[in-house]
Amino acid sequence: MKLWQKTYLLSTLLCALILYGCMFGVTVPAIRSTVNGATEAALREEKAIARALERTVQDTAAELGEGRKRAVVGTFLDYYGGRDLYFSVTEGEEPVYVTLPFAADYPTGTAGFLRQDGRLYTFVSDRLPAGYDLIYVKDVEDVQQLLRRQVMAAALTGTTVALLMAVALYALLYRINLPVSRLAHEMRTPLTAMRGYAETLRDARLTEEQRYMAASYIAEESTRLSDISSRLLTLHNAKEEATSFGPVDVEDLFDHIRQTYPAVTYEVRWPTLFGDQAMLSSLLNNLVDNAVKASPAGAAVELKAEPNVLTVTDHGSGMSDEALRYVNHPSKYKKLHSAGGLGVPLCHQIAKAHGARLAFARGADGGTVATVTFYNSLTS
Repeated sequence: MKLWQKTYLLSTLLCALILYGCMFGVTVPAIRSTVNGATEAALREEKAIARALERTVQDTAAELGEGRKRAVVGTFLDYYGGRDLYFSVTEGEEPVYVTLPFAADYPTGTAGFLRQDGRLYTFVSDRLPAGYDLIYVKDVEDVQQLLRRQVMAAALTGTTVALLMAVALYALLYRINLPVSRLAHEMRTPLTAMRGYAETLRDARLTEEQRYMAASYIAEESTRLSDISSRLLTLHNAKEEATSFGPVDVEDLFDHIRQTYPAVTYEVRWPTLFGDQAMLSSLLNNLVDNAVKASPAGAAVELKAEPNVLTVTDHGSGMSDEALRYVNHPSKYKKLHSAGGLGVPLCHQIAKAHGARLAFARGADGGTVATVTFYNSLTS
């Protein structure tokens, strides 16, 4: 796993923890407010019923006598029976009116929630001045559903925000890291060539002219490395139209590549194109490097320039269908493919910056042909 990927995972985990902590801090007070609201509503309703019951019992006792009080309690509380309300009225140990769906015995003056048979209830235990003990129970399954919706909404919101944040963070870190990865990829070939010439200067007996040519090549490649790095950063950060183009001698471009890859043969029928020499050199170096790797030892790699078209042909075993799909449309794939690595996406980007299209196809003998077709009139 790469360093930026480890950074991404650690940052995502930390941000997710902070996000869910904040969501928890917001959700808990909301749930507490819902529970407190349901409790206060139950207390208010119980007090109203208790006061009304007390007055009714007192009026009945005054008008009809004490013997009618129990019958009045039942008649009065039956009125509330269809509202998910349940009552238990006792006088001492003797039940007067009981409609509770379960056995209940709570200390006088208590209130709270309880769960029975999978349903949520709120209860209030009270004592009436008339000497009755009243237990008020209400089915508050709707409150439970509300609490579930609040929790689910918080979880869904947190998860959605976390996923969006993770995607944005990944895209940001990937974009930051991409120029570095491409730069490292592009530096590989010139550095390998420079190392070979340096070892030759150190170990071989050369004439003065050969030593001068080797040193000149090392100096030229070091300059090209610097140019490639700045061009890559420019290509990554700037808009295509901001890139400065000029005439490029195609034969010089091909000859420089042949110095790095002696197996390359080239044919020029399009002497000059309009573009950026460092970028075009990077494009062809990548294509030729892949062609050389795909070819048998000693096999030639053909480089051709015809009006508005550059082609690189190898005589290897060719690519699989999957590899061809990748090299032609690398932007559709999340991961790099062994068929092209970082070089192929970069080649497509350079071609696009020049108003051209890069395409790969199987050759007549089973190898691969890479074709860069220029559509921009300025490249003629």
